[in-house]
Amino acid sequence: MDLSAELLADAKEMLNDFGIPLVCATNETFRVMASDAQINQTLESGGFLSQTAFTVKVAATTSAWTTADGAVGASTGSLSGGVAISPLSIGKKAVVGNVGVRIVSSQYKPGSAWVILGVHTDVQ
Repeated sequence: MDLSAELLADAKEMLNDFGIPLVCATNETFRVMASDAQINQTLESGGFLSQTAFTVKVAATTSAWTTADGAVGASTGSLSGGVAISPLSIGKKAVVGNVGVRIVSSQYKPGSAWVILGVHTDVQ
């Protein structure tokens, strides 16, 4: 087993134990790890806008997988051609742990076990 495969296996194990669901607008479900939230305030016309921002990490798989308890780890691959698949692309909406969010950034390094998505609460 190569190092990338071992890291991906470890990532899936962490998601099995601690992952929460991310549901895309297309009803595809992914298990993710979420960071601590931070409140961001921006000055918009009419006053300040507060948004909660955090990152979510999804396993960088190219095929579907299920968790040890039979739940869906990912209903489809999270990568296609080395980039996040369309439902996880920037600008898309999702629900993470009952919070509506919009994806605002995406990071993936070739060989990494994770796709890291920057999200913020969707207040539009």
